Amino acid sequence: MKRNWYTFIIICCLLITFSACQSEEELGSNAIGYLRLGLEVNTSSITRAEAAYNPKQLAVQIVNASGEVVKETTNFETNWKGETIELPVGTYTVKASSAGFDGATSGFDKPYYAGSTQVTVKSEKSANATIECTLANVKVTVNFDQTFKDAFTGAEVEIDDKAGDAGISPLDFIMNQTTQSGYFPVTDLKATVSATNKNSVTNTQVNEITDVKARDHYILNYKVGETTGGNVTVEVDPATKTYTFNIEFPLVVPDQPTLAVSSANAWAKLVYLEGTMNGNNVVEVDPTKVAFQYREKKADATDEDWIKVAAVNENGTYKATITQLPPATAYESRLVYGEENTFTSDVKEFTTEAATALYNGSFEDWNKGTGNYKNTWFADAAVSADFNKSFWDSGNVGTSTGMAATLGAKNPTSPEETIVHTSGKSAKLASTYVVIQFAAGNIYTGNYQETIMNPMGARINFGQPFTARPIALHGWIQYAPGEVNRGKDTNLPSDATLHLGDTDQNAIYIALSDKGAPYEVNNGKKQFIDFDNDPNIIAYGELPQAECVATDGWKEVNIPLVYRSLERKPTHIIIVMSASKYGDYFVGSDSSVMYVDDFELVYDGEPSVQE
Repeated sequence: MKRNWYTFIIICCLLITFSACQSEEELGSNAIGYLRLGLEVNTSSITRAEAAYNPKQLAVQIVNASGEVVKETTNFETNWKGETIELPVGTYTVKASSAGFDGATSGFDKPYYAGSTQVTVKSEKSANATIECTLANVKVTVNFDQTFKDAFTGAEVEIDDKAGDAGISPLDFIMNQTTQSGYFPVTDLKATVSATNKNSVTNTQVNEITDVKARDHYILNYKVGETTGGNVTVEVDPATKTYTFNIEFPLVVPDQPTLAVSSANAWAKLVYLEGTMNGNNVVEVDPTKVAFQYREKKADATDEDWIKVAAVNENGTYKATITQLPPATAYESRLVYGEENTFTSDVKEFTTEAATALYNGSFEDWNKGTGNYKNTWFADAAVSADFNKSFWDSGNVGTSTGMAATLGAKNPTSPEETIVHTSGKSAKLASTYVVIQFAAGNIYTGNYQETIMNPMGARINFGQPFTARPIALHGWIQYAPGEVNRGKDTNLPSDATLHLGDTDQNAIYIALSDKGAPYEVNNGKKQFIDFDNDPNIIAYGELPQAECVATDGWKEVNIPLVYRSLERKPTHIIIVMSASKYGDYFVGSDSSVMYVDDFELVYDGEPSVQE
């Protein structure tokens, strides 16, 4: 009996011990502590001009040891100041920074403050933490001495990152206009001052600011120098991290004109060059003696390689257009003055664009899709040509899949091996009537998305990625139109050029867009691209109405692209060819047939420009 009693006591003790340990573990995993935060903003470098910016609106994040944000606010002053924050026991990093601004960009009167600290929260106890937020970006102030203002009619200082690759936006400090300080990310900077004297001559000078650190304040004081050199002295206040640059700018005009190639807009086979030239009291500018020179960039290039072209003076800007250049080639250019090229500008480099070919423009490559699209023809070289994968698409998806397939799949657009311009294949676009709807024979760059039953139509994406700038679209067509016998006149747009009973017309057009994405078209809802007014269309061309008629065999077509801007570059190309011009409105002839072959993009010559 004693042994059993002792055993019972030992078991009870073990149970009590286990229970106590379990409660302690539970207490540890659910224990709560408290945190009171205080924030201090070191605004010693804030001036009156920056009063509009409120550095006290600070965002705060509380981050646990796993790097997870457990609590945060975008306004400490309003939401957390004086409050006790309840947190699970643990170690936290508390981060504070100016709300709504990440310090990664430049700007006037936009100081960025940040700070952090670590705090440990213990069970049922209050922890206190104070964060000192200091300036996390770099401040720049530009001053023009009165002697400088008296000597120059205008001046501007551009502050940018020294290497030119930090991705920040430069800030311009204009004499007699800019009063604010500028703020920049922590990176080495360069200050480029351009000053125009009373003789209308503009000179520039560049000064670098290196070894830049957060909280630095650089004050640039521009003064008139007594010599042609630009002396610089620097005063440093380590206590406030203030660096005062006293910069002398030469008032004496150099004994030569200033030339520069200001821009080189390079296309695939041409380049538009622009340059400037400023004279002075010593050299009187004769515009007829200004010219451009260019040469291919290579290691062994010599002065004999320079090719000279005349420059046209347009209101003080010198321009030249150089054509017949090879694509994807690096060049050097410069502006020169004088019979013997007495004065020259610095070299400006440019590279001609690639002359990107039109994919499968000869329509030699065709494949049927897979799965639900096994009966659908695609003008594509890929063996696995499938829905939404082909560069070229057509209405075939709507007439060969789904309900249309059960009633007998049709392909209004298909490969043709008999009627071809050159050996191989062409594309046959045969308008037809499918089930209950007219379907134009067509082909376009883009992808058919879906057939919509109510209202009857299709949703289509027009456009494929493309970044080159061709001059025109060239190719061959053979067209046999029928009499318009399908659709309703009421479906047609108000400016339609044909109606029921008329002879059908074909259509071919090309557009370049910098929208950055395809255009979605829904012909059932009559949602189309407004090529005339869409701001993203940078170039457009179409087959003239007078040429949208029957052909006697194969006919050559050349469709110039009319550019609305010579500087903008496209992201997408749209090409549409149809045997029935108003097929999008379900109006046309079910006997119209057009063959297209050997289409290509043209890069030779100069582009047409919209007036």
